[in-house]
Amino acid sequence: MKKVFFIIIMCMMVGIILPSCEKSTLMDDCPIMEDFYTESIKLPTVTTDSVKKFSCKVDGYVAKFPQAKQHKRYAQIVENIKAASFRIAISVDTAWNGEFTINF
Repeated sequence: MKKVFFIIIMCMMVGIILPSCEKSTLMDDCPIMEDFYTESIKLPTVTTDSVKKFSCKVDGYVAKFPQAKQHKRYAQIVENIKAASFRIAISVDTAWNGEFTINF
């Protein structure tokens, strides 16, 4: 009887300890988000296709690990993606002597 009671107590302790350890490592330790942030800083220097691929990579990671949205860098990563996605490029051929109109 004492052995059964001891086993039940041990199982309850393991059940209490393991989820709390998992939660703290997932919330506190997310080194990939730091890597994503470092990569997102450089987004304005790459092509828009590269920005889209990076965005898909981050979205895929967040879909797989939803707790990543709670990371302190997540909002900054999203802002860097938005800033790098919006670009306007205007090329003017100076050899052309005609009129040109730009409409927005």
